[in-house]
Amino acid sequence: MTYTGSGCGHDSSVAPGVQDVVRAEQTVGDVARQHAGAFEVMKAMGINHCCGAQLTLSEAAASAGVPLAPLLAALNETRGAPSALADVSEARQVHLDVREDIRRGQEPFARIMAAVKALGGDQVLVLRAPFEPIPLYDVLGKRGFAHRTERRASDDWSVWFFRHRGPLVSAAVTPPGAAGCRTVLDVRGLEPPQPMVRVLEEIDRLGPGAELEVRHDRRPMLLYPQLDERGFVHETDESEPGLVRILIRRGAA
Repeated sequence: MTYTGSGCGHDSSVAPGVQDVVRAEQTVGDVARQHAGAFEVMKAMGINHCCGAQLTLSEAAASAGVPLAPLLAALNETRGAPSALADVSEARQVHLDVREDIRRGQEPFARIMAAVKALGGDQVLVLRAPFEPIPLYDVLGKRGFAHRTERRASDDWSVWFFRHRGPLVSAAVTPPGAAGCRTVLDVRGLEPPQPMVRVLEEIDRLGPGAELEVRHDRRPMLLYPQLDERGFVHETDESEPGLVRILIRRGAA
């Protein structure tokens, strides 16, 4: 992966800071930058952050066919995370400044990923870069990390990457595609057809021996025929009220 600028038409003229409440008239790009975990929430609900960065949340929701009210509710659940980072002690912060690397034309991606791999369970990576590192949001989001971004100057950005424990995030227990891998996908609270869309996207990535555990708030009766037609084996368990678990894996060849 080449670590370059965002390339998403992101508006860097907006002053830094975290809004108190996520509102419908804010742009997708601003919300993703200002609110920790917002990128993962929007992606899970089918809103493309890069391609629609200049759209308002209201416009993006209409374009993606997502109800606005659940989207705003889910985004506002992420509001507490940025302020909580202010209490992170220096001992838990791992600082990595890649500004000089990039100015010298060196690729910092390997250094960044090595730092992420070495993080302890409660540690936070504080990355300093000369531009907003938007490609990393997706890369680290798939590894269970949320982020908070601060723009210090036009060529000075600080991004806090921390493990996200909120809803709507896929998390692989072991490396994706490996035998015995189980990926957990929580689609509770999403409006139709988003749960089915998300599940069908995830099963395409399942390798032999891998499993997808879907956490739903009801039995997805329309999903089962889709799984059968694609040759997937599935088991459903209702262990508690409001939680339905569907375990999906590829059938025998």
